[in-house]
Amino acid sequence: MITLPVNLLDLKPEEFKKFLDSFDHVFSDCDGVVWTANALHRVGEFFDLIKKHGKTVHFVSNNSMRSRQNYEEKFKEANIENGFKSLTTPSIAIAGYLKGLNFKKKVYAMACDETVKTLNSYGIEAKTGPLVVPDDFDDYNQYAEDDPEIGAVVCDCDVKANLAKIHKAVTYLRRPEVLFLCGATDRHIYFEKGRSALGCSIFTNVVSEDSNRSPIVLSKPGKLFGDFAMKRAGVTDPSKVLFIGDMIEQDVGLGKNTGFKTLLLLTNISKEKMLAHKTIRPDFYADSLASIVPLL
Repeated sequence: MITLPVNLLDLKPEEFKKFLDSFDHVFSDCDGVVWTANALHRVGEFFDLIKKHGKTVHFVSNNSMRSRQNYEEKFKEANIENGFKSLTTPSIAIAGYLKGLNFKKKVYAMACDETVKTLNSYGIEAKTGPLVVPDDFDDYNQYAEDDPEIGAVVCDCDVKANLAKIHKAVTYLRRPEVLFLCGATDRHIYFEKGRSALGCSIFTNVVSEDSNRSPIVLSKPGKLFGDFAMKRAGVTDPSKVLFIGDMIEQDVGLGKNTGFKTLLLLTNISKEKMLAHKTIRPDFYADSLASIVPLL
């Protein structure tokens, strides 16, 4: 039986203290938790107070598309110091995973520019493209030619994905020794006012289905990603981590897969939809980080 999540705002002072004492580290999502289009109310104050309670603070995001400069600007607007230094994204996890394997070959990246830059910064050469594709199927045979230099295919946040890129990725993955790694698995992305759009994982899914290969998931909600974020933060005990997010499948799913306590914010989901989910429920929930500040 799935237990009912606890509304933090309903806790008595002694119960809230027990909640605070149950974890030593906070890992927080960014989009929908710290900001939407702009920084959300009192988020910097929330994390400052959490640190005053002796907790470490780290950030996790499935968004590899933002540049370092953009992330730093977003954290600055939210009054959060050194946010980027404490951030783990799929591109960082993918590069770290490959370096951990002492990977020496080249990567074919069906991925955003920032993921390619991250791979390059770790000394991993990535091939990409094409961006311009033929109009006639007769010309697509060229994308079925293998490249023995490719030792891994990486799919991560490619809004410029096309049929030619998918052909190339599938072609390389027909060799069983070629690694298949993926970043963001978000089926949908969310905007303000409840609007949403399809996420780039639809392209990864096509590559996976056509190649009959399942990727190594280095993003939320994959346990490997959670373990990697912990290792970067120097955290060893997942039971002492509180993960804060705004999405059931990605954020609460990561927490459950990795062994974290979970706090869901009702930024992009109603209480009714949260309770109606058939398989996943958070341990705790609240309207926003701002709503928790008075309790701290």
